[in-house]
Amino acid sequence: MGRLVVVASAALMLVGLVSVGAAQASSGLITYSIEFSNPRESDDNDLPEPYGEVVVRAPWGQQTALWEHPDRDINTPTLPRYPLFGGAEHRFVPHLVTEVCAFVGEDDTGINDDDILADGCVPYTGPGEYTISDEGGSVTVTVYDFG
Repeated sequence: MGRLVVVASAALMLVGLVSVGAAQASSGLITYSIEFSNPRESDDNDLPEPYGEVVVRAPWGQQTALWEHPDRDINTPTLPRYPLFGGAEHRFVPHLVTEVCAFVGEDDTGINDDDILADGCVPYTGPGEYTISDEGGSVTVTVYDFG
């Protein structure tokens, strides 16, 4: 009877893992980079001035911010990539991750209306590139290591 219980428990655990799908548990460390693209940018340096947030999200809605910046109008800094070189390491409270999300605008104060670079989420499937696009451009999150 004891073996049957162990086998049944193992089977239920495997079924539970399969039902999670692409969700991936983390030890709380992620290495990543973010690229901001705005093909319509036409100011003095043709580089975007992004604001908003980029997050990884759990199935129950818990999220961890990878990058956040407020809209500071004319004082929003130019940032084509974060970090400028290599990958950023970020520690957080370990949780499952099922989505990579970006809600990013691009400041055009004094020129025209702000552009929306990204507004949504894509499924997380493991290390790789995730591009979230909108009418004004895109945000690409590259996950190098998630462990």
